[in-house]
Amino acid sequence: MTKRASSAVRKTILKILGDGKPHSYGDLERKADTNWQTVRMHCDDLLFFDAAKLSSEGKVIITKHGLELLKKIRNES
Repeated sequence: MTKRASSAVRKTILKILGDGKPHSYGDLERKADTNWQTVRMHCDDLLFFDAAKLSSEGKVIITKHGLELLKKIRNES
């Protein structure tokens, strides 16, 4: 398995969150095909930069700012 760049993993997580549903860390781990430590680290970054937030159940949700970033990412592709 080749190591992906941090930015690629973060973009993948943001794309997963783009469905607007709350996701657990375990769900993100499976869908992004990476380990929980990596998911947690990148989610912490997304939370810090207001691209995501935690629901009252502790699940990760994309924010309005995160949707704007996702739109830019999709326009790059």
